[in-house]
Amino acid sequence: MKVAIYVRVSTQHQTTENQLVELHEVCDRNDWEIVEEYNETISGTKGINERTELNRLLIDAGRKKFDKVVVWSVDRVGRSMKHLVTVLSQLKDLGCDIYSYKQAIDTSTTMGSSFFHMVGIFAELENNMRKERQKIGIRRALENGAKFGRKSIMTDKLVKSVVDLRNQGQSIRKIASALKISTGTVQNACAKMVVKNAVRESA
Repeated sequence: MKVAIYVRVSTQHQTTENQLVELHEVCDRNDWEIVEEYNETISGTKGINERTELNRLLIDAGRKKFDKVVVWSVDRVGRSMKHLVTVLSQLKDLGCDIYSYKQAIDTSTTMGSSFFHMVGIFAELENNMRKERQKIGIRRALENGAKFGRKSIMTDKLVKSVVDLRNQGQSIRKIASALKISTGTVQNACAKMVVKNAVRESA
C-alpha cells in the first residue's frame, strides 16, 4: 500500500524528528510504501488554506498519489473539530484514509472512522478547556493588579523633550524625526503638557 506521512509542530522550538522516526517504523512493520512526506511548522488552529503542506497533501491525494495518510496523532491534523472533520471528509471523498499512530485508529474501518471523530471531539474539548483556563488566569492576574499590553512611551522626560523642541520653533515632523517617534506621539505630548499646565494654573 502506498502511504504519505504528515507531521506537524506548532513552533520553531519544536521538532518533527521523533514523529518521523516512529511513523517510519510503523510503515516498515505494516509493509507500507512511503511515497511522500509532508512536514510543516504551524499552529493546528490555522485554516487549511494557511497550511501549505496540508494543502499540498490534499492536492496529491486528489491525484491518487497514495492510499493512506499516516499521522502521529489526530491533533497533528487539526486542533478543532471543524478542521479535523473538513480534512477527513476531503480525504474520504478522494478515496484516501488516515491512520493515527498514537490512537491506533485507521479510518479504513467503520469502527476506526467513528473513533477518529470521537477523538477529534475530545481534542477540541481539551483545546477549549485550555483557553478557558487561560482566560481565568488572565482575569485573576488583572484582579491582582497585573497589567498587559505594550508599555506607554509617553514618559515625562519625552514630553519635556517634545515641548522644549516645540518652544524652539521646531515643526512637529522635525521633532518626530529627531526623537524617532511618530507625529501623533508628538501631538499627544504637546496636548498632555497643555492639560498639565491648565491643571496647574487652576489649582
